[in-house]
Parts: sequence; structure tokens; C-alpha cells
Amino acid sequence: MASINHAPLPFFSSCDVADALQVLRKSENLPDMESAGYVPDIHLWSPQFKAGNTRVFGPAYTVEMVPITNTSAPKLSEHFADTIPEGSVICISQPENMVNAVWGGLMTARAQIRGALGVVVDGRIRDLNEQREAGFPVFAKTTSIMGAGDHTRASRINVPITMQPNKDHPAVTIHAGDYVVADADGVVVIPKDLLAKVEAQCKKATAIDDQCMVALKNGEGIAVTFKKYRG
Repeated sequence: MASINHAPLPFFSSCDVADALQVLRKSENLPDMESAGYVPDIHLWSPQFKAGNTRVFGPAYTVEMVPITNTSAPKLSEHFADTIPEGSVICISQPENMVNAVWGGLMTARAQIRGALGVVVDGRIRDLNEQREAGFPVFAKTTSIMGAGDHTRASRINVPITMQPNKDHPAVTIHAGDYVVADADGVVVIPKDLLAKVEAQCKKATAIDDQCMVALKNGEGIAVTFKKYRG
């Protein structure tokens, strides 16, 4: 089974990472990072719904879905679940306005055997009880009871995929090998060439926030605390 090696990232939350990308967007003049890597409207559904200490960090294995009626799009020679690299986070883009799920309990069973860390679906999932019993981290927009067979199919893997924007937030493109951080707060994507800078900024910012938390718990006000530690 193919595997992916990636640099370790300490336990920083999706919020920490998004904050770091916001800072880097300005300091490094990165106009393509307007989204700060945030993939909106995707939530943790398994093992629990938006709760607990589930956290996923790893490189993206991207899967592009197309409507079943699209006969001109490329076709895979193998099922995408059979080529999941060990240690990866599966990222699936589903076409807009589709009612079906593109991920279910059988996919989770295969993904776990392949050594996947979790799945992020820009669309719908199903078989929630099976997902939760397996303890597999599943992030998605919402659920469905409809299977994929009559509605969508996987077309390409390890290609850039664009996650659906919402009216208040720009679209996010995920490239294979970009780093995904996902937890109960949400999902954020780190361009692979920014990983070291994001880690450094997270360390700096969380150290400051730790000082702020101590001060606030000791009774200091927000304005005084932020001025003292954040400047």
C-alpha cells in the first residue's frame, strides 16, 4: 500500500491555523489566500457531531466527482477507495445541487484498511451510525439517504479540486499533498509550501494566547490584556 510521509505539526487547532494563514496572507502578500484556507460549511459528523477531541492532520488525497450523466469526463481504472494512500486525508468534491451521498459506511471500512486518517466531503454523506461505530473522522456539509450509483461517479484523483464557495466566502482549491487540519471547529487547508511558516506562526500566536488566557482568568480585562500581550 502506498503511503505518504509528512512533517509533524504540533497540536494546533483549525482556528489556530486559519489565524496563521490570515497573518501570512498579509505579511507574505498572498492574494490567492483570501480564504485563509477555510473550507466553509463543512462540519464534523463522526465520531460525534461537532464535538469531542477529534482532530485530523495530513496530506490531501483529492477525488473529483462528476454527475453520472457526464459521459465525457475521464473515468478511473480503479475505484478511488482502492488507491487511498496510507496517512492521507481523503478530500472529495461533489457537484453542486446533488441530493445523493458520495461517502458511506462501506467507503469508511475500506478507507480504514487503507490507513486513511479521515475524509472531508464537500457534499453529502450517509450511514452515520456505521461511521460512528467505526470511529472514523468524517467531515461533510450534510447527509443524505441516497446512494451515489445513479447520481455521481469519481472521475479523477490527485488533481486540484475546488470546494464550493458560499455567498460570503471565496472558493478554496485543494491540491494533492496540501495539508488538511480538521476538527470540531471546521476544516482548513494549508498549501504544502507554507507548512513550515504556518507552524512557526502558530507557535508564536498560541504562546501569546496562553498568556492572555492566564491574565483573563486572573481577572484582567480584555482591552488591557490584548494591549499587553498582542500589542
